[in-house]
Amino acid sequence: MTTLFIALFVALAAAAGWRVVVARRRSAQTQAARENAAQAAQQAAKTTPAPAAASVPDIEAARATARAKAQRVIAAEQARRKAAIQKAQNATRVEADRRAAETAKASAALASTLPTNALPKVEPATALLPKVATPVQPTVGEKTAPLARPAAVVAARRTELPAVLKTVEQTLVLLVDDSKMVRVKSSRLLSSHGFQVLTAVDGIDALKQLENHCPDIVITDVDMPGMDGFGLVNALRGNPRTQHIPLVMITSAEDRHREEALRVGVGLVMGKPYDEAGLIAHIRSFKFFAKAEEPEALACA
Repeated sequence: MTTLFIALFVALAAAAGWRVVVARRRSAQTQAARENAAQAAQQAAKTTPAPAAASVPDIEAARATARAKAQRVIAAEQARRKAAIQKAQNATRVEADRRAAETAKASAALASTLPTNALPKVEPATALLPKVATPVQPTVGEKTAPLARPAAVVAARRTELPAVLKTVEQTLVLLVDDSKMVRVKSSRLLSSHGFQVLTAVDGIDALKQLENHCPDIVITDVDMPGMDGFGLVNALRGNPRTQHIPLVMITSAEDRHREEALRVGVGLVMGKPYDEAGLIAHIRSFKFFAKAEEPEALACA
C-alpha cells in the first residue's frame, strides 16, 4: 500500500513538472515573437524614407493662389453691389417716368372731359399787374399767419373773374389729403362754416374729381402717394381751365416747401397743425359784393 502511494505521488509530481516546463517554453516563444516584431518595425522605420519638406516656392505659390481667390470673391461682391445700385436707380427712373406720364394723361383727360363753359379761361390777375414784393415771412418762434393778399391783386382778381356769385353755402372746397383723419377733421371744420366739401386721397384722385365738379378752392397736402401736392399744383396750373383756382397747401415741412409752393402759384402755405381760423379767413378773402345789401358770396372762377 505504501508503495502504491509513493508511485501515485511521483506521477503527480512528474505531471506538475511537465506543465511548468511547457508553460516556460510557451512564454519564451511569445517573448521571442515580440522581440522579432519590434526588430522588424525598427528595421522598417529605418528603411522607409521621411516625407520631403515643402519647398519655399511651393509655399509662395499656395499663398498667391489664396490671394487670387480672395480677390475674385471681393470683385464678385463689388459687381453684385454695383448691379443692385444700378437696378435701384433704374427702378426709380421708371417710377418717375410713370408718374410724369400719369400726370400728363390726367391733365389731358381733364382738359378733354370738362365742359367748355365749366371753367372759363381767364388770364391770371398777376399777369396784369406789376410785380409785388413777397410778404415778409414770420421768423422762427412766431405763429404762422396766412399770407397777406395785396389789395391791388385782390382788386384785379375781382375785375377779371366772371361775375358768378355764390353764397357761402354754395361754395365747394376740394380737400386733398392721404390721411383719413385729416380729411375727416378738415371736412368737419369747413362744413361747420357752411362750405360744401369734396375730398380726394391724392393728386390723381383729385384730377378725377375735377372731371365732374368745379371747386371754388383746392386745399392740398404735399406728401401723398400716387401724385403729391406739387404734382397736383403743376397739373392745375398747366391747364388753362383750372389755372385760376385758388390753392392752399398744408404741409408738415412748411419752411422747406414755402418758397417752392409760392413759386408755382400756391396762394397760402400753412404748417401742420394749421391755424383753423386763419384757413377760414383766407377762404373768405375770396369774396365780393354785387350790391351793398346782398350777402357775401364767392366766385367759382
